Amino acid sequence: FRYLEDNQSFIKKYWRFVYIAPATLILAATQGTHLAVLLKRQNMTQFAAMLPPFLVTVHSLLKASVLIPQTAELSSFIRELGFLWRTKFTESQSKLKDARLWRLNFCNRANYYVTTYGTMQYLLSPILETLVRRYILQEDCELLLPIAASYPFDPTKNWVIYIIGYIFQFYTLFLLVYIYTGAELILITSCALLGIEFLMLKDDLSKIQPNTVEAIESDDGIPKPTLREFVIRHQKLIRLSQQLDNVFNRMIFIDLLFVGITTCSFSFAAEFARGPIYMLNNYVAVAASQMTVFYMCYYGEILTGASADIGDRAYKNQWYKGDKQFTTAIWLIIKTSQKPCCITSLRYAVVSLNMFSKVVSTTWSYFSLMNSVYSEE
Repeated sequence: FRYLEDNQSFIKKYWRFVYIAPATLILAATQGTHLAVLLKRQNMTQFAAMLPPFLVTVHSLLKASVLIPQTAELSSFIRELGFLWRTKFTESQSKLKDARLWRLNFCNRANYYVTTYGTMQYLLSPILETLVRRYILQEDCELLLPIAASYPFDPTKNWVIYIIGYIFQFYTLFLLVYIYTGAELILITSCALLGIEFLMLKDDLSKIQPNTVEAIESDDGIPKPTLREFVIRHQKLIRLSQQLDNVFNRMIFIDLLFVGITTCSFSFAAEFARGPIYMLNNYVAVAASQMTVFYMCYYGEILTGASADIGDRAYKNQWYKGDKQFTTAIWLIIKTSQKPCCITSLRYAVVSLNMFSKVVSTTWSYFSLMNSVYSEE
């Protein structure tokens, strides 16, 4: 997203789309055409194998279409969060921050590497099978592309055309997977950082005493916050949470719309894969898809819980010893926290672990239905 910042010229911001947009659209069109041909021939085994990558392609394109117009607002969110991010922590705050950041780093690395290695394995398996069968087993087999597609020419006519076609599919699909994964990692990281800031704010509130006008230095050498400073910081975090939801709520809806169908299509394709390697490829894709949605729901829950905890901490403050202004401020903090910050799907459904359980349940229902229909046929 640094390429799309406002301080960049129009050419620097958008020149990459000169080749990205045509490449992805050509891939989607050739995949869709081939799926239509397979469906017309009623070749359901190949159709099941081709459907998952097509869904990933469409999913990534839709995510890009709703997220790229929001890059200015997203860049603004990242800058504001950077300005707000505190640099001085107490010992307890530092331990809590480090633990949360370590967990975030672990989740992001796991998500990234599982997706990257799974995609690489999925895309390299056909050419490895081709080389082994042709030059080791001495079999006369066809040249296999990562994804079967309908072109106006024969992509396996000779090795030169085959390699060019293979590189095109490999690069374009990797690009789409990075769009798919990168957008999720930005959302997950943003939720985690906002959650950490809310936790630090909760700790600040526990140190605020009634009628504290000026900042008092604590034992750690860090000034204790005043109620006014707390309220200003709290309002900024609430506004940033709303801004984050404005950027990502449509993308989250697309994720939830596709994840069940995509996951069960990969599972279904694994049952009819032509070998153990291809079966493993599909199951790795299932794991990566579910892992991404789980992390999104988990950190959505973290953000909601951390913002709601501000109100719980305010209840325990000795507000009854303060003057009317102090009491009113605490009441407003409690009132505001009763509607916790969250990320949503189209500003309607709150992203939480409860949502993830519904996604898993719906996915299993889709998969059971597909299995029963196919077995009857």
